[in-house]
Amino acid sequence: MSTPTCRRLTAQVRIAVVTLSALAWTLPAAAQSVLSLGPLGVQTLVVQQLFDRAGRWYLIDDGRCYTYLESPRTQLAAERLVLHAHLSSRLGQTIGNMCAGADFASNITLSGRLHGGGHLLILDDIRIDRVDDESTRNALNLALQLDPQVMPHAANIDVSDLVRKDVIAAGGSPARLDEFRIVNITTRADAVVIQFDLRLSAP
Repeated sequence: MSTPTCRRLTAQVRIAVVTLSALAWTLPAAAQSVLSLGPLGVQTLVVQQLFDRAGRWYLIDDGRCYTYLESPRTQLAAERLVLHAHLSSRLGQTIGNMCAGADFASNITLSGRLHGGGHLLILDDIRIDRVDDESTRNALNLALQLDPQVMPHAANIDVSDLVRKDVIAAGGSPARLDEFRIVNITTRADAVVIQFDLRLSAP
């Protein structure tokens, strides 16, 4: 993803949470607030936190054998987050300093359900919905049949990190985020709506 695009996406998130920040100061401690993240905001979080190794999200990283996603594009649907990406993989068995296996590559579509756990946005029930290349699809199906745990079924996104960096720090506030707890999450086609409690303190 290009730098100008990343800057635009980050700006969109900041616009959303600056309003939230202003409201939070008028609320008593631990009062429930709402953060609505549109498609660009969700894309920003996914790219920054899941694709954090040179723009890659490693699903398998077993020595010389690997499977990773790159060039992500997120899409919101009712109750699910859809991820379109390019998959590169070398599936096989690590032997010494090499992976005895075959290389595969394909465009792929994954999806998962979002729910909250403490300060984390948890993407679970991750499933492969589509693999364009037939050979890659067959290889992944075989790998999952042999070991269903070979690929992650959940991933975590730290929402408190977003609030801490893009609201409090960016706004120049001396406040400290003491507690952030997600109460409820609704995934719609136009936004992920996060209800949460927070507790701030200042020197």
